[in-house]
Amino acid sequence: MAGFVNNLPFENPNSEFFNNRVPLVNLSPTSYKSSGSPEDDERKRRRKVSNRESARRSRMRKRRHMDELWSMLVHLINENKCLVDELSRTSEGYEKVVEENTKLRQENSVGTQFLQ
Repeated sequence: MAGFVNNLPFENPNSEFFNNRVPLVNLSPTSYKSSGSPEDDERKRRRKVSNRESARRSRMRKRRHMDELWSMLVHLINENKCLVDELSRTSEGYEKVVEENTKLRQENSVGTQFLQ
C-alpha cells in the first residue's frame, strides 16, 4: 500500500484529459447530408445540437464523479495513514505495558520467595 500511495500524483490525473480534449465532431453546418426537406434538415440539426449538449452534460457528470472519487481516494489514504500511525503508537504502548507487567511479576515472584 505504501508504494501505491507514494506513486500517486498530487492532483487529479483526469483533469488534463478533460481540459485538453479535442472535439470529436465537426460542428460546421455542412457536416451532415441534406435529406431534401428543410423541415427534416432542421430536425436533424436540432437533434444533433441536442445530442451534443447531452453528451457535454454527460462528460461534465463524469468529470464531477471522477473528481469526487479522487477526493475520496485522497481522504481515505490520509485516514488510513492516520490509523496506521495510531496503531503503531498503540502497539508500542502495549509492548511497554507487557514489559512492565513482566517486570512486576518477577518482582512479585522474588518478594513471594523472600517471604517464604
